[in-house]
Amino acid sequence: MKKLQRASKAIPPKRLAVPVCSGCILLVSFLVLYFTYGKRLLEIVSDYELFKAWLSQFPVPAQLVFVFVRAFQTIVKIIPAEPLEIASGYIWGTFGGFCFCMLGTEAGSLIILFITRKFGIKFINYFMDTSKLNEWSFIKNSKRKYLMLFLIYLVPGTPKDIITYFIGLTNTKMTLFLLITGVARIPAIISSTWCGSTLIDKNYAAFALIFFTITVLSVGGTVLGTKYFNKKREAEKNI
Repeated sequence: MKKLQRASKAIPPKRLAVPVCSGCILLVSFLVLYFTYGKRLLEIVSDYELFKAWLSQFPVPAQLVFVFVRAFQTIVKIIPAEPLEIASGYIWGTFGGFCFCMLGTEAGSLIILFITRKFGIKFINYFMDTSKLNEWSFIKNSKRKYLMLFLIYLVPGTPKDIITYFIGLTNTKMTLFLLITGVARIPAIISSTWCGSTLIDKNYAAFALIFFTITVLSVGGTVLGTKYFNKKREAEKNI
């Protein structure tokens, strides 16, 4: 099977202007956000009262700011997803936090799919080592592609955002992808927001238990998922 190519020498320079300019704009935006908030964002998110106050300082609703931060975190990894999920549960409760997390996640995923389909592999080069995308090429030709995607996004610990970039380069239906992966994300996100909501009543024992369970599942999912997908890669090589 042909692997994804880093660049195509046949592309005229004029056609590269849009993705290059877009990449530069996003890169500058990322740097501004990183140096403005990025260095302290994990610290802010980890202090739930501080994060709540930080969200409230903007002239737009705190929920809208959170959805933007969550979407941006999905596109560019400044902080891990879990602290945001726990913080949202602390601020808005289990289901309120879950809804805002899902909105941000789906928005970020949609943006990833759009920009990768619009600008292709050259655009992704600004954000990651595209050689990693080839590791997931077996998904593209799988007869059970959507079932496999569901399992990938259901199992904790899998590199979901990298796969979203990869899917944007395939002919996978965007609406179906967002629906399937959105449903698959529900258990992981809602367990994290539930974890955060226990802190509202200062139920530290429940918080510790839920957090420990999530950690164990994530580690187990990473180990088992890695073994399973390595087998799939080896099977593809032997075809």
